[in-house]
Amino acid sequence: MDEVIKATITHLRQYYPFQKMETPFLTLLAEHCETNYFKANEVIMDVTTDGPPDLFIIVKQGLVESLRGAKDPAHLKSSFEYEEGDAFPYGPLISNQPNTSQFIAITDCFVYQVPAAIFHRLREECPIFKGFCVARLASLLEESKRIIQNHHVNKQSDEQPLSLELGAVIKREVITCQPDTPLKEVLMILAETNIGSMAIVNEDSQPLGIFTLNDVLRRVTIPEADLNSPIADFMTVDPIALYADDLAYEAALIMAKHGFRHIFVINNHRKLLGVISERDLFALQRVGLTDISQGIEVAKNLDDLKLSLQHIKKLAKNMMAQGIAIEQLTHLISHLNDQVVRATIKLRFNDHPEVEQIDFAWIAMGSEGRDEQLFYTDQDNGIIFKDNDNRASTRATLLSFAKDVNNDLDKLGFPLCTGNIMAMNPECCLSDTEWRQRFSHWINNPDPEALLNATIYFDFKGIAGNVSLAEQLRDWLSNFVSSEGLFLRFMTQNALRNRPPLGLFKEFATRDDDTINLKFNGSAIIVDIARILALKHGSHATNTVERLSDVMTKGDLQAKQIQGCIESFAFIQLIRMKHHFELEDKGLPLSNNINPQQLDDLSKRVLRESFRLMRNIQHSLAHKYRL
Repeated sequence: MDEVIKATITHLRQYYPFQKMETPFLTLLAEHCETNYFKANEVIMDVTTDGPPDLFIIVKQGLVESLRGAKDPAHLKSSFEYEEGDAFPYGPLISNQPNTSQFIAITDCFVYQVPAAIFHRLREECPIFKGFCVARLASLLEESKRIIQNHHVNKQSDEQPLSLELGAVIKREVITCQPDTPLKEVLMILAETNIGSMAIVNEDSQPLGIFTLNDVLRRVTIPEADLNSPIADFMTVDPIALYADDLAYEAALIMAKHGFRHIFVINNHRKLLGVISERDLFALQRVGLTDISQGIEVAKNLDDLKLSLQHIKKLAKNMMAQGIAIEQLTHLISHLNDQVVRATIKLRFNDHPEVEQIDFAWIAMGSEGRDEQLFYTDQDNGIIFKDNDNRASTRATLLSFAKDVNNDLDKLGFPLCTGNIMAMNPECCLSDTEWRQRFSHWINNPDPEALLNATIYFDFKGIAGNVSLAEQLRDWLSNFVSSEGLFLRFMTQNALRNRPPLGLFKEFATRDDDTINLKFNGSAIIVDIARILALKHGSHATNTVERLSDVMTKGDLQAKQIQGCIESFAFIQLIRMKHHFELEDKGLPLSNNINPQQLDDLSKRVLRESFRLMRNIQHSLAHKYRL
């Protein structure tokens, strides 16, 4: 092989997706790479009008900017930046349309120029490349998340039983039968051996199907099946199987994603070695989800709840290492934290028995209201009570109660809100009528400065007491806001004050300590975008991903932009949670301030792409509201 081609292959292997492509495909690409040099400010690829571009370009060295957005090239606007390993123009090549962007060298650049025919051949024949072309940002995110989670698994391996190989998890010798075994005989074996499933195999002990106790009611009892029929008529065919050297967390991930309760374990000859159940995997963990929930329910004091919170954190670490999606993980944390809040409220009823006679709801706002809690979070809560003739005395009773609850939550590790958005604040302990009046004032008399501190209130949910009071307020708010264009314009104007931290060239705009705040300058930007669009369209959702999903087809943004927002939000949340765990392991105070240069190269690349996406969406919203 030519030395130049070898060097090109070695260079391309540094970057995704080329590093995942099989050698024959990567060799084909390298053989057709022609290296060219462009000076700073020189056009690498111009707008075309007479058909799709005839080249696919990979940046070898330097930085490239794409300009687009106007028919007149003199009025093109900056869209994206491309660095080493990036390539363009995917869209026009895939759609067979003219190229509407101009690509200019920001710095002196070397690029690989590849004939379009090779691009199309790779897209047809190479699965990795084809998948990347379909969803580039999503592919980068998935690969980065895989690296992050694998790193977390390695760090947790000493105390992470789910990092065991499946072969070491098998507890008992597998019981099997042939597909022609009568149903009655299988049922008798299950009853006598007290096992929950039967594996059906062929003559070579290779798995064909599975029959579980859950199948009995649906497939046997209700249809009144003939007990002499072969088990093959009732089994679930093509069961999921993993190899003995696969890790337990891979089985847990499959179960979590697809709802399976059993997974077969096989050897390299596909011979069945054993069956892993959901119960087996949960038994590997010192504390399971059910144990935690039950512990919260029976807690008799704050010390009991502190122990439950430690278990929640431990479970979250394990589930993160298992590869559980960050959205599911934050939902779980918020759900369990809601339980802790309810238990704290319940404990305080003993000191405030009169509160149980009041028709009220405890509401969560901010990240808990959105079901997006991580572990570095303070309190954002309030109270809504049914209006009555004794409003002042009702409020006084609830404020005394709320002060004790807020202080108890502080003792449990949920710090008091520095902005005083807490139920013990009279401004956050209002009747249903007063809450409507307060929201009406914000909406009818929008003031940019006042709205800066008010946005958090729009993310509320009821978590204790008569939660229907919160639901009724949400129904009213969703209907009321959607027609208030001036309010939405002011809310958008405020959101645009917070810009993604993108610096010159491929650098991040960091603070004096070389960090960026991934909450304020990252996830909060997407939270704001989702809130504005959801309020505009009357969505009842408070969760950011649910809000974005609700407005996917409303036309404010392209569907691919919204999907990119969802994926970027998940990625940033994952980075934040990983950072929190690392700080805690080092005994350092939790923080959202991250030095981006300490991230791996792919994560830095994805983070930049995420910030660029946010910037472009902000430009779209600014144009829409003429800001």
